[in-house]
Amino acid sequence: MTSDPQALRAGRRWLSIVGRVRQADSAGVPVRFGFTASRRHARRAVDRNTAKRVLRESARCHIEALDAAAGQRAVDVVLRLKAAVPDRAALDRRAWKLALRAEADALLEQLARRLRGVEEDR
Repeated sequence: MTSDPQALRAGRRWLSIVGRVRQADSAGVPVRFGFTASRRHARRAVDRNTAKRVLRESARCHIEALDAAAGQRAVDVVLRLKAAVPDRAALDRRAWKLALRAEADALLEQLARRLRGVEEDR
């Protein structure tokens, strides 16, 4: 967490999130997402694409809750893969994808709670 009440920084085993509240613009896009999976952590393109696909699906499921929590504000959210993709012998792909999804869901719910909390303080 940061000292800025308008920002959220958090992380888990596989992912980190950065959320920043900005002034709403005339474009009318209340929540914008960004997803990163670097070559350093996911050597194969298929692994990077899989990670981003899982993150996009999680964001799609949480967009309405984040829109409602943001109110009249606009929010930029970046989800980043921060740990190396496990070797197939250590963890199979299905379990890895489920772990990514669970972490993304938890981080986005944490962001929504934080946005609602800031709204209640106003």
